[in-house]
Amino acid sequence: MDTIRSSRDDGTQSRRTSSGSRRNRSSDADRTDIENKNTLTSASRQVTLDDASTAVEDMFQNHYVKIEYSDSRFSLKKLWSFVGPGLLVSQALLDPGNIESDISQANVSGYKLLWLLLLAHIICIFVQSLAARLGVITGRHLAQHIKMQYPWPFAIVFWLLAELAIIGADIQEVVGTATALHILTSIPLWAGVVITAVDSFLFLYVQKLGVRITELVFGLLISTLAVCFFVEMVMIKPDAKEMFKGMFVPLIPQGSVVQAVGIVGCVLMPHNLFLHSALVGSRKLDRRTENREGAIREAMRYFRIETSICLVYAYLINMAVVVVFCKAFEMLRASETPYTASLADGASVLSNVLGSGSKYVYAIGLLAIGQSTTMSGTLSGQYVTEGFWNMPVKPWQRVAITRAISLVPALIVALTAAEHMDLLSEIINVIQAVVLSFTIIPLLKLQAYEEIVGPEFAFGRMAKTAVAVLTLAIIILNAYMIVSVISLHSAVMYVALVVVVAVYALVVSYTVAFPLRCVWADRALVDRAPRFVRWLFGRSAFSIETQNSDD
Repeated sequence: MDTIRSSRDDGTQSRRTSSGSRRNRSSDADRTDIENKNTLTSASRQVTLDDASTAVEDMFQNHYVKIEYSDSRFSLKKLWSFVGPGLLVSQALLDPGNIESDISQANVSGYKLLWLLLLAHIICIFVQSLAARLGVITGRHLAQHIKMQYPWPFAIVFWLLAELAIIGADIQEVVGTATALHILTSIPLWAGVVITAVDSFLFLYVQKLGVRITELVFGLLISTLAVCFFVEMVMIKPDAKEMFKGMFVPLIPQGSVVQAVGIVGCVLMPHNLFLHSALVGSRKLDRRTENREGAIREAMRYFRIETSICLVYAYLINMAVVVVFCKAFEMLRASETPYTASLADGASVLSNVLGSGSKYVYAIGLLAIGQSTTMSGTLSGQYVTEGFWNMPVKPWQRVAITRAISLVPALIVALTAAEHMDLLSEIINVIQAVVLSFTIIPLLKLQAYEEIVGPEFAFGRMAKTAVAVLTLAIIILNAYMIVSVISLHSAVMYVALVVVVAVYALVVSYTVAFPLRCVWADRALVDRAPRFVRWLFGRSAFSIETQNSDD
């Protein structure tokens, strides 16, 4: 009897438990819906790893620099622990394409645009510091944020543009390195292209030695270029008065507008923003609740100083290149010696002025920076691919892919159009200018949202005004560069220009004006939106993103 009563009680209790569990599941489902809506606003601020590295595994996962937080005064020893990412970023301002631009600037405008070169580097310091700031605050790099905050069709467009910019820069770097090998060994240019494409795999070995060794190698290669041109600057004895006048007196000579705009385009590199926001993840900060804000502010301060030092160093090297060729061209004009102002002919120009040994000094510097920039281009591509597709790419696979893509156009240039490298550089600079707009706008926009960087780090009113003015200025300069390069000799070209400008303006307007996903997650916005927009910003997408962030 007791057994029967016990079984009845168990059955009743089981039904009660089942009914209660259904109610609990229902309430849990409602609670989950609310949490999914609310969690997204903080998803961008969550960091998967306790040490606050980037959300996907990066090349520094086993080799990193641990930073202990201490609320103390400025320390040179602590600054040294932050030195590195700025070096890798600065070499992109010295790649063969930039040296080509420096030679063209020296030929057309002499010393008179050195002030603009300085201004462009100052702007670059500001923009690169913002890229580092995003990575330090959120623990994620720019590619990951764009993928999380924009609809997937537009994220794919951003990814394609970023890859196009990286490949364009890679072509210049490969051809420039091949040119240096041709000067040093007299091998054909096409053979130098092949050798350059293959020897990039040596970078894989350097990566295995750790983050500090990798940064040291980049620093040595940049310093090799610096020593080469500083030595030649001392040998050629430039006009110091004209040099300092060009640095501090703002003047754009007649016929130099295209070169002036090109200077800004060569210094502000879109793939550098992706790279810098990722490289700061190699410094592991103390992100415990009690130290988080102080550690982040300390890291941002030291990274600003480190970036400023490295980019000023890059400016001095670029200035040396311009000054050397300014004086060389003056001497050749005085003696009525014919010359060609190009990257490939730079060695012969210096040989005519400083002797045959100078061309080898020039080639060694060009070879060093060419190798450095090809390696950093591979690293940029690795972070872009991992960030947009959320899939780790093995370094050797990334090298193989980028080299396979850039090898064909580089070989075509080497075989058929080496003498038209200046035209190719103009085309690539236009591509970089277009991509820069779609890179810098998300970079600045992301840091204006409290949902992404937190209320303590979001831009204030003055900062928002400053970045808005900067963004508008860069867009105008880039648009002018596009218009100035396109030749308008027919009605077809006019129509093409109108179409290109219209598409450019439309996409830029969307990038600026449309709310990010962290804001669009508000249920009221989603419910009032058209069906197509709900498809792009649907709740299913939010739950996926939240789940990925939590995983």
